[in-house]
Amino acid sequence: MNKRGGKREGAGRKKIKKSLKRDKQWRISVNEKELEILNKKYDARAKQILIKNLIKGEKNMLIISILNQKGGIGKTTSVRNIGYLLSKKGKKVLLVDMDQQGNLTTSFGIDKRELKFTIYDLLKDTAQKDYTLPTEDVIINVQKNLDIIPSNIHLARADYFFGNVRGREYLLKEILKDVSYMYDYCLIDCPPNLGVITDNALVASNRVYVPIKAEKFALEGINDLLDTIEDVKKFFNSEVEISGVFLNQLKVRTNLHEVLTNEIKEYFGDKVLKTTIRDSIKIAEASALNQSITEYSPTSTVAKDFKKLVDEILEREEG
Repeated sequence: MNKRGGKREGAGRKKIKKSLKRDKQWRISVNEKELEILNKKYDARAKQILIKNLIKGEKNMLIISILNQKGGIGKTTSVRNIGYLLSKKGKKVLLVDMDQQGNLTTSFGIDKRELKFTIYDLLKDTAQKDYTLPTEDVIINVQKNLDIIPSNIHLARADYFFGNVRGREYLLKEILKDVSYMYDYCLIDCPPNLGVITDNALVASNRVYVPIKAEKFALEGINDLLDTIEDVKKFFNSEVEISGVFLNQLKVRTNLHEVLTNEIKEYFGDKVLKTTIRDSIKIAEASALNQSITEYSPTSTVAKDFKKLVDEILEREEG
């Protein structure tokens, strides 16, 4: 028996090893940890899909963090609307609410106070190496092709509970491995701070998109954000990178916005997306009804902005 209570060499793992060695055209490398996960966590169909994807060299889901350590930037609104539009294009999308406020969860009409399990329970289960809570048991389907791992105030305990856990930066990455074969995209709604939860999001992610509000202090703290991303890239996840920066809640008729917009473009260069999201009261109205802006007011200017934004993101990520 190993430390987790399972057999040292399960029949399923032996079978996978034997199959990989027997067929010479399966030129893939599956390390011991991946085999253990295959054997312990996945059902037979999941194993078949994962092995097939490895053989073909197919990519797993693309994981994108929507991140800015400042609050009031519109991160949650962006995740909500980008996720919805991707799902309407036929992409299978998983949203992960990594903010203790749970606003992304609430935006779908979910009562976060009544949740049996949340992302916090998954992180705790992984940190304790229990592996008794399947990720699928926490996922909630909210619309066709669109699921969410919810959050609530329990996530506020994360820094205290996981602060001394060895490998704490990899908890979310381990969780998302369980369901990577099920989705095309995963969007992470990050908290408005730089801590263990944000580190987890970055370590798990392939890409980062940064929403910025064109206001006087827009670039304040951006160096800290960039330093955090570089540290994660250097020590934990060499793949993560800023794929795009987009201007959000843009008040186009103000005298200040053009100056600030140019300043942001000068700072980030070609990382700045062409599409900007204009400010609109309809965003608040849609949120009050637990709807995306496209559902609430599909012909509005801000709905058109988000459609263009998603098209531009897909162009960057899929070509």
